[in-house]
Amino acid sequence: MLSNNKKVIAIVGPTCTGKSSLAMDIAAHFKGEIVNADSMQVYRHFDIGTAKPDATSREIMDHHLIDIVEPSEIFNALMFKEKADEAIGLIWSREKIPVLVGGTGLYMRALTYGLFEAPTDIELRERLKEDYEKDPLLFYEQLKEVDPAYAMRISHRDKVRVVRAMEVFRLTGKPVSRLEEEHGFKEARYNMLKICLGRNREDLYRRINGRVEEMLLSGWIDEVRRLLSMGYNQTSKPFSSIGYREILLYIKGEISYEDMVEDIKKKTRHYAKRQFTWFSKEKDLWWYEYPEEIEAIRDKTSGFLIAWN
Repeated sequence: MLSNNKKVIAIVGPTCTGKSSLAMDIAAHFKGEIVNADSMQVYRHFDIGTAKPDATSREIMDHHLIDIVEPSEIFNALMFKEKADEAIGLIWSREKIPVLVGGTGLYMRALTYGLFEAPTDIELRERLKEDYEKDPLLFYEQLKEVDPAYAMRISHRDKVRVVRAMEVFRLTGKPVSRLEEEHGFKEARYNMLKICLGRNREDLYRRINGRVEEMLLSGWIDEVRRLLSMGYNQTSKPFSSIGYREILLYIKGEISYEDMVEDIKKKTRHYAKRQFTWFSKEKDLWWYEYPEEIEAIRDKTSGFLIAWN
């Protein structure tokens, strides 16, 4: 068990709510360093579509767990937990405050409460991958039959999680959702203030639509072409993320530019809705809007850091 005396700030919430900007503010205000908790920003070269902090932000403030793996490499919640533990320890050794920021709910839960242990079988996993590749939708429907609660939290396109969930069920006879319930996720590994940013749906969707357009104007399509020219396989995990897969279809001539843009906006909005659902079920979150409530956020953070606990 890690020490629960030293403190950590976490900034979570749906996409386009201002998490990165708030993290910069809090880290600057309270002598902190930023730890990325976004599952796509860990991959090198995937920059525009993952909304990575720009070079200026990374020069001004120390950032951890960005650009740490190649697109062809595997990265998961367990690996994140281990890497984040290391980064937090390093930041504490500098007598600074770790400021985690990201919208990947599973990563934050893994870091905060740990992960339940489940067996693995590489041969079984490879067979399941083959079954998935034959018909992803059918495979996903089979998962829904044995674990509807978990299946509804992930996309049928999320090959890694869909296959892993089926692997766990085949090996244990229990769905992942039940194993999560049995684990409980009750005992926190860190003394953590969890700030969750929200936004009314209409405003959030407007922000999402605008950011998609800004990303495309910033050269998102050229970034994808460059990644392909570098030899990265289209089956690599980051290529399956929202936006990248639609741009791939456009580059291959399978959809029009207009359809690509609309698909990215629509799927990002749906993703934001799933994030809201996830975080609404998490424990001990303090919800704010940013930048409107920045003073309240700073006051809450200050009170947490000076409290004797």
